[in-house]
Amino acid sequence: MIVVASSAALVLVVLAAAAAWRFAMVRNSGARAMMRELPAEGVHGWRHGVLRYDGERLLFFKLRSLTFHHDIELDRRGVAFEGFRNVTEDESEFMPEIGHVLRFSGPMGDFEFAADRHSEMGLISWVEAAPDARKERIDVHSLAQRAQRDSGQR
Repeated sequence: MIVVASSAALVLVVLAAAAAWRFAMVRNSGARAMMRELPAEGVHGWRHGVLRYDGERLLFFKLRSLTFHHDIELDRRGVAFEGFRNVTEDESEFMPEIGHVLRFSGPMGDFEFAADRHSEMGLISWVEAAPDARKERIDVHSLAQRAQRDSGQR
C-alpha cells in the first residue's frame, strides 16, 4: 500500500513539475494566439497557446499541455492562406478583442488562427517572406564544403 501511494505521489510531483516548467518557459516566450485544427464546429477545438518562429518553422505551444516539446509545427513554405472570416457571436465571448479569424492550410491540415492584430500581421509577413520552393537551388559546392568542415571538427 505504501509503494502504491508513494508511486502515485511521485507521478503527481513529476506532472506538477512538468506543468510548472511548461508554464514558466512557454508563456512569455512568443506571441500569444489561439489555433484550432479544422474541421471544427462552433467554438470547439480552440486552443490558447504561444507561437514561436524558428527559422523556417512555426512552433505552436499549447498552454494546457504537459509535453516538453511544441504541439504543432508548420513549415512556412507549405502554408497557404485561405482567407478571413468574422468571429462568431459565441467566439466573441472568449475572444473579445479579435475581429476576424485567419484560415490557412499546411502539410498537417487546415487551421484557423486568432490573435491580436500585431501577431496576425507577423504571421502573414513571415509566411509571405518565405522563398518560393521552386526558386530554391541546391548549391552542391557549399554543401560539400559544409560536410567536410563538419566532419573535420569531430
